[in-house]
Amino acid sequence: MSSAALFRPSTEIVHAATLQSDPSFVSTSLGTVSLCVTGELENLKTLWESLQAAVPCTAAQTYEWGRAWAEHVLAPRGDKPVIVVGYGPDGTPLFLWPFEMGTRAGFGFLKWLGQDHANYSMGLFAPEAARAFTRTDMSRLLHEAGRQAGASAAILESQPFDWDGVPNPFALLSHQRAPNSGYAVKLDGFDALYEGQFSKRSRQTVDRKERRLRDMGAVEYGWAETRDNRLALLETFFTQKSRQFAAMGVKDVFDEAARAFYRDLALLPDDNPSRLRLGFVALDGNVLATFSGALCHDRMGVMLSSLTEGEEQRQSPGGLLLRHQIEEACTAGVKFFDLGVGQARHKDEWNNIVYPLFDSFIALKPQGLILTLPLAAAARVKGVIKANSTLWAVAQDLRKRLNSRDG
Repeated sequence: MSSAALFRPSTEIVHAATLQSDPSFVSTSLGTVSLCVTGELENLKTLWESLQAAVPCTAAQTYEWGRAWAEHVLAPRGDKPVIVVGYGPDGTPLFLWPFEMGTRAGFGFLKWLGQDHANYSMGLFAPEAARAFTRTDMSRLLHEAGRQAGASAAILESQPFDWDGVPNPFALLSHQRAPNSGYAVKLDGFDALYEGQFSKRSRQTVDRKERRLRDMGAVEYGWAETRDNRLALLETFFTQKSRQFAAMGVKDVFDEAARAFYRDLALLPDDNPSRLRLGFVALDGNVLATFSGALCHDRMGVMLSSLTEGEEQRQSPGGLLLRHQIEEACTAGVKFFDLGVGQARHKDEWNNIVYPLFDSFIALKPQGLILTLPLAAAARVKGVIKANSTLWAVAQDLRKRLNSRDG
């Protein structure tokens, strides 16, 4: 099969001329694939942006997401991304895998670029190539990428089995179910959706809470638009989230590097699919709750959310904000409102789509088993605990006690 028939985006894609490694060649069912591995993102900008516009993905697979993560998180600690690009026999790009190198117990391993802050992790695949690759193809390609990168293993988390109708070829490799699933709302007419998801009594309760909130003062739903407003709302989010983490006994994942990353995304141009759109509900100018995310391929994907403290929380401002944003997305013609990964009450209330996810713990060298075996076992235990409400409650209480003692 000619790779020319597999993928041809509307924008002409030019082979990057200055990749940092000489290509290696891997025999696959699609012919010989030339595999290039680089840590220099700038050389891939045109190729990457053409791919992300033409194939299913989320904001976490876009160029500016990767560029911002590399600049603010990887570079300060002296690391670079590991971007793997595969070309067909005629030079047509078949896939782009955005990785970074992690280190544990002295061994290097491939992980998805920014996977610790992404809801869904995956590669960018030409759809027909994604359908045609075999398990053997994927194994050969991943092992060769690992060899070039010097990785002992691949620890690839939170991967969907398919995305927007395109299968994920990484599911052909050894994997296990992830501890969490993803939750989304397929949008259409808001009234029908709302009435289908919530009983009349529940809708009346929501209306009553909104009236009570409005009785307290001026209520505003909105999006931060100016540079100053975006940065100010992000700081509000960081403050609110830090308090929430402390109350839960959970480590705050938004260190200074992560904060710089999100500031970068928030200041991108409005039409950029990586841009962080910052939504809020405020009472008399005080932000009560935030829901923020990126709009990529007609999918609004929530990335960040937070709540303030105080009496106003009795009126569920976060739930009110989410309803407002979903209604707004319906009106704008957005196809999906993605609530992200992990269970929560608001996700149970709204979702009409559940995405099962998988993790891959793959040893690329014999010593890689030192990493993959215990990590895979720990993930399985975590899945068992999270699936049992009693065990999960005990685990949360224990975690809170331990973190409180450490503090």
